[in-house]
Amino acid sequence: MSKRNALVFLVIVCLALILVAGCTSSTTTTSAPAGAGAAATTTQVSTPAAAASQDPIVGKWSITGASGNSAQVVFGADGSFTGYLNGGSQVMRSGTWQNIGGGKYTVTIKGQSAPVTWVLDATSNTAYNAAYPTLVYSPVS
Repeated sequence: MSKRNALVFLVIVCLALILVAGCTSSTTTTSAPAGAGAAATTTQVSTPAAAASQDPIVGKWSITGASGNSAQVVFGADGSFTGYLNGGSQVMRSGTWQNIGGGKYTVTIKGQSAPVTWVLDATSNTAYNAAYPTLVYSPVS
């Protein structure tokens, strides 16, 4: 395998890992049987739409590899998170995000137990998964 092919392969694998490390909602629901007298309890962690719509991370972010392959992540104003491959044509992961302060965001991917941290670098106007800080996403206008 040539060095160029190895590099392209590595970039694609890294992009896939970033998307795999993504987000999901955290929901717990408990219900008592009818007539038991206990009230149902529901806990959901998400970013309120009003606050999220003003958050600087809201929008589409993209990274392009050396081979021209691209990946995108979308931080929705409603607290949703979606990761795409192939120029946005293939959904890889989806879930939710929450601003935890200091330019950091918790992203929880559906089907994964551990959330990941994304960082918004306001100085360079870029975002990245803290586990892969060299794979930097830029905003898409």
